[in-house]
Amino acid sequence: MHNIVISGASGDLGRRITAILLDQIAPANLALVTRTPEKLADRAQLGVAVHAGDYNDPAALEAAYAGSDTLMLISGLAVTKRVPEHRNAINAAKRAGIKHIVYTSVAGIHPRNPTLSATDHIVTEGDLRDSGLGYTVLRNATYAEVFPTIASQPALRTGKWIQAAGEGLMAPVSKRDIALCAATCLMHPDLHNGATYEISGTELFGFRDIAALTAEIYNVPIEYVPVTTEERYAQFDAMGVPRTYSESMDAHPDTHLWASDEMVTADIAWSMGFHAILSHHVKFITGKDPYTLREVFEFCKGRSYDDC
Repeated sequence: MHNIVISGASGDLGRRITAILLDQIAPANLALVTRTPEKLADRAQLGVAVHAGDYNDPAALEAAYAGSDTLMLISGLAVTKRVPEHRNAINAAKRAGIKHIVYTSVAGIHPRNPTLSATDHIVTEGDLRDSGLGYTVLRNATYAEVFPTIASQPALRTGKWIQAAGEGLMAPVSKRDIALCAATCLMHPDLHNGATYEISGTELFGFRDIAALTAEIYNVPIEYVPVTTEERYAQFDAMGVPRTYSESMDAHPDTHLWASDEMVTADIAWSMGFHAILSHHVKFITGKDPYTLREVFEFCKGRSYDDC
């Protein structure tokens, strides 16, 4: 059995991937890296090695990755600042003897995609291809759980779903499916070496459709209201959402840890069609159909984002 290390392991996705892997492999074959090791005390008690590591500390990463064969590189949160962070991780992996990296990218990768985070992922994907290591890229569509637990909340209060995305389409995918795809690729890197996957849900939706589904599930009237980018920024400003990401920013109940510049540029990208991507890669990788958006809504009703 080869050894697996997860970087960014204390976050929601990292914990989900860890749980799946621990049903398949011995704790001794898994290592976890995080800036906050105390959050993974439960895993350490099971015999999983937990290391302190930061994408801005290459030496710590190299030490944490040593002894593992396959790295789960979960992208950082610092939008527009992640390229050097991810590059540090890739270079540390090479020095540590890692043979294969599975990376969480994003759907809609295109050099003209205006979303701020898209550029980070484009560069990191190129770094992976140039690294000389084996790699698998998971271009994850928007997390489906965002809609019932976060994005819908202002609409449920006001009856208006406001978005600057026009009639743009996307195929939201459950975090549960993303985690299963990642764990499967980590377990069998040879079968997925060199692959770039579009990890999508089952159907393309516009925000008008998502607003209608929210209204049905919660039994309240909701109107979809397309707005300009200036109006969307003004909405976020009124909500107290910061324009740019900072590591010191608090999670906002209606926007989580996303700043408005990332969300508004994502709206623009949706409106331009960059995210209108539908694939069958979840089933190709895992052998199971992904959850539908309706199933995610029904499962998440009454739950928080982290609990669904």
